[in-house]
Amino acid sequence: MSSFDAFQERGQSLEEGYFRSRDAQMVDKLRNVFETKMAKDALAKATGITNDEFLERMLRLNIKGELLTAFKLFPLVEVAWADGSFDKAEADAVLNAAIKQGIPRDSEVLAHLKEWLHKGPSADGRALWKMYASELRKKLSPAELATFRDDMVKHAHEVARASGGILSVFLAESSEESKVIKELKKDLTA
Repeated sequence: MSSFDAFQERGQSLEEGYFRSRDAQMVDKLRNVFETKMAKDALAKATGITNDEFLERMLRLNIKGELLTAFKLFPLVEVAWADGSFDKAEADAVLNAAIKQGIPRDSEVLAHLKEWLHKGPSADGRALWKMYASELRKKLSPAELATFRDDMVKHAHEVARASGGILSVFLAESSEESKVIKELKKDLTA
């Protein structure tokens, strides 16, 4: 075999490797598009919401499947953090609300909610929740929306009062917590 043949063979091998790599990248890209479409369809089915921007944001924040149940409680995390930090009593109140909503104590969903509590609410999460509330106002009947709002507000008051007032004798909400609860009511009012 001449050196030219070896060089040509090596070049052909590199070219084939390049195209195999490109094919694999295209397959991965198509798989991602397909999986994203399937995840969006599943999320739309679970929520009844078809707003593409909302679904895209939910997926970007990795909120799908069972995490949607926890995401519904995102405002409670905001109430817990309204005064700039949270304490164990507020965290327990948020977790108790989640358990009342049917989230199992030892679930991955509850673990994510605990993570949100420790990190605090994010601007992206807040913006997404406002979009979610907007979609709920469109999808739910006035009676369903009122029930959802009343439940959320009740849980929000429980979280706000969890840390108590002076020496925990007087259960009181801070003005920051009251402001977050008022905003929650507004977000869920048609």
